[in-house]
Amino acid sequence: MKVGDEDGRRESGGQEEKMNRNITRRDFLRVSGAGLAGAAVLGAAGCGGGSGGGGGGATLKWWDYYSDLPETSNAIDAAIKKYMNQNPGVKIERTVVGFADLKPKLIQATATGKVPDIVIIDNPDHQSFADQGALADLTDFMADWPGADQYFEGPMASTMYEGKNYGVPFESNATALFYNEDLLEQAGISGPPKTWEELRSAGEKLSRGDTLGFLFSAAASEEGTFTFLPFLWQAGGDVQTIGDEASVRALTFWKDLVDSGVASKAITSYGQADVYNQFVAGKAAMMINGPWQLPTLDADKPKFAWDVAPWPSDVEEASILGGENFAAGNGQNAEAAWEVIKWMAEPKNVKEPLLTIGLPNREDMADDEAWTSDPQKETFIGQVEVARPRSYGPNYPKISEQIWTMFQKVLTGEASPEQAAQDAGEQIKPLLEG
Repeated sequence: MKVGDEDGRRESGGQEEKMNRNITRRDFLRVSGAGLAGAAVLGAAGCGGGSGGGGGGATLKWWDYYSDLPETSNAIDAAIKKYMNQNPGVKIERTVVGFADLKPKLIQATATGKVPDIVIIDNPDHQSFADQGALADLTDFMADWPGADQYFEGPMASTMYEGKNYGVPFESNATALFYNEDLLEQAGISGPPKTWEELRSAGEKLSRGDTLGFLFSAAASEEGTFTFLPFLWQAGGDVQTIGDEASVRALTFWKDLVDSGVASKAITSYGQADVYNQFVAGKAAMMINGPWQLPTLDADKPKFAWDVAPWPSDVEEASILGGENFAAGNGQNAEAAWEVIKWMAEPKNVKEPLLTIGLPNREDMADDEAWTSDPQKETFIGQVEVARPRSYGPNYPKISEQIWTMFQKVLTGEASPEQAAQDAGEQIKPLLEG
């Protein structure tokens, strides 16, 4: 339970202020405007793909998109400077762009053969850039690296493509169940639901007047797919088998939640921020959302006690992986870049940047009190441990579109769960193969 003030709860501020301060993970990383947001040059200036090679005498280009997160950006700067002090033969140039700008910039760099030596990328994009030849194969480097065995399965899997390793996880996040403790207590519910059936039952009891039992994003966007995939996995299904009994079960469960009034039909247009708005206003008793909402809830101080719990499960336990990975550009400085990435990934070096933005994704950091002293963050670390990546090949954006089209058809009554799943499966199959 989040507590504060005299009665052991976090009390509210102004409602209008609350409604304007919610964020989604993508909002959290996005800057307004387009184009280059800034550049921090650390060491001597350089151009085009860096210079030198191997571990000594190299000038390395580093790209990331933390221009709008000054604490994270400063922590990365400090880590880079520390590495250069320990390795005086290496100079690192860091270029910082907006979230929306990194992907097209990297695509252009790949086409011209001028990829950066080190890049931090959104993990669902990792396989696409590996497929384009932008990233160096790090498999041989990692074969003798003890650190590789420390990562949770999902984060490490997000760096893999066609059996080879193209990166190292940087920071990770996952989604979980937020719940209003006061409403659960008033409804006679002793704790958060642990299964789908408990979720359905609790949702029915909690749906009173203008308060809904459970909300989540079912938007026609990646935010909707980001929410649906854990339901699919929990039902025992996967993207490769959409059209089977498990996918129909997940779709039917969503449909039943809406048809019974546990969730609103408005979820077909709700993003994560809209879901948050309803929850913080006391209009939804439970929601699926991510750890990026924790500081927002702390700041908004809702007039109720709230907490976070693992996803309710069906036949399997699962959450979904978000976050970023380190990668080395496929150029002459791959070995020198690997040395930097390996150093950055060490717990003592990655901890400070992680504390500003995300959660640990390694066994040897999972019990660090810097995170586990906060019960909500500890819950999210547990969800990262069971989180699965969106590693479905370079066509994932098109696959995601087919998935959100599928559940939108079901929720709007355009198609039955069976027909929508069959249609989506037929569209997805060639995208997985290509």
